[in-house]
Amino acid sequence: MSRVKFLHLADIHLGKKQYNIKQRYFDYFTAFRNVLGKGIEQKVDFVLISGDLIDSDEGVNPSMLREIINILNDFKSVSNEKLHREIPILCIEGNHENPLFSDLTWLKLLADLDLIILLSGTYDRDKNEIKFNEYSFTTHSGGKINLNGCNIYGLNYFGSATSDILPLLNNAISSEKNEFNILMMHFGIADYDQKKTGIKFSPALERLHKSIDYLALGHFHMQYVVPENHPWIFNPGSLEVNEVSETFNERGAFLIEVFDNKKIQVRRFLCIEGNTSEPLSIPNRRFMVLKDIIIEKIDSFHKAQEFIMEKLTKYGVPLKSNQILDNNNLDKPILYFAIRGIISYSQLEVDLSRLKNKIYEKFDILGLKLSNRLISSMDQEITFDRELSAEEIEKEIFLGTLELEKRFKPYKEQIFNIFQDIKLHLNGKKNYKKLKKQIGGWILSDERIFNQFLSEVQKRNGDIDIKARDTSSETNHEKEKFQQKKQIQKEEEPEFSEGDDTDLFEEGEIDDIIDDEDLDI
Repeated sequence: MSRVKFLHLADIHLGKKQYNIKQRYFDYFTAFRNVLGKGIEQKVDFVLISGDLIDSDEGVNPSMLREIINILNDFKSVSNEKLHREIPILCIEGNHENPLFSDLTWLKLLADLDLIILLSGTYDRDKNEIKFNEYSFTTHSGGKINLNGCNIYGLNYFGSATSDILPLLNNAISSEKNEFNILMMHFGIADYDQKKTGIKFSPALERLHKSIDYLALGHFHMQYVVPENHPWIFNPGSLEVNEVSETFNERGAFLIEVFDNKKIQVRRFLCIEGNTSEPLSIPNRRFMVLKDIIIEKIDSFHKAQEFIMEKLTKYGVPLKSNQILDNNNLDKPILYFAIRGIISYSQLEVDLSRLKNKIYEKFDILGLKLSNRLISSMDQEITFDRELSAEEIEKEIFLGTLELEKRFKPYKEQIFNIFQDIKLHLNGKKNYKKLKKQIGGWILSDERIFNQFLSEVQKRNGDIDIKARDTSSETNHEKEKFQQKKQIQKEEEPEFSEGDDTDLFEEGEIDDIIDDEDLDI
């Protein structure tokens, strides 16, 4: 029979707002409730959370705090009801809970409410030593507590200073032959996560095993043990996916039983995507990460969209026509894929917004992450035969981009000049009427542009069917009015003056094309 049984968790990140999807916010709470329920089922003596219970990067709002308090209160109530005792939850502060400008954290509030036990050893800079004072239930502070014959020590996140304090820990922890010592810390072992900086498995860390029987880590979001043959360092991994790469890692929790002579039995809870009833699993949101869809042999993006939709159906993305799942159903997936290839048309034709809308209309998904990895064969390298200023380089790149589109090429200089004026408006006082007049002047300066503009106005007003009959007489009449106004303007005002609000166009003409309120400048 085991002497003690406990559950080891980390990196729960309650409150995370992933992808701005409302349901993802609730998924993290769902995973936490689920694993606490398994702790009651397994009749554990206590629960360890080695940092990042709360993801406070975006702030903690009242509804979020209320949900956390409700979960912890429910856990106390259910454990009392089923086991006739409370199961203590022991926490340390991780990097997502470490405040920059205050000594207070939300975990300290939860400790003051007797919902958790917050362990925090102290570092004495003057003496260069770590101290673990006995935990006080009166002040809700301290770095050490004894539960069921186990000494449990806790340190908050030390970041890059972690390596410096490791040699101090053996002197701070008393080692008794029959006592099982647990130390909770928040750092990762180097090379287990290539994206994060870790602590090397150094002699200083190895020597810690003289006084510590179980090092309970957090911070890296995959599950691992060190050393693998006779482990004493344990990292459970996150309870939910925080970024897509984590879908390929084993994550979850450790269920530990300690026997006499400090022998331990380790059982792993693993996160499983979608709904599952397996006893040693933690249900997570389903993520569908598909291989890149190659569209380079398709001569238009319109045709490519149909090809992409067929591929998604073939890959088994659930269709709305079969069944529409509630958003809280973990089988409703978040879809990840990229489109890739060298295309024969311009990137300007790649309408990802329209493609996303079509995907949401057809498929029953909670969220979509679509990456554009296309390269256009129309793209060309811009080379310069002399050293140019930043402004000259900007102009060359801008004009080179306009060269790629036949409809813009004839007017590239005028378009560039207008955008230069827009930049001036961005940097100074916004004058929408002046900008409107400048665009209007450009329209009037070219007969072909004027006719296109007038046709667009007539289409929008619904007065004339351009394709149905000859509009030359009407066009000449309208143009004559515009030319008269243009001549008056030339005589009275050779240049546009700052703050002049005189309109060149009749109501319902240029205003139909350019709305002051719609200009995002």
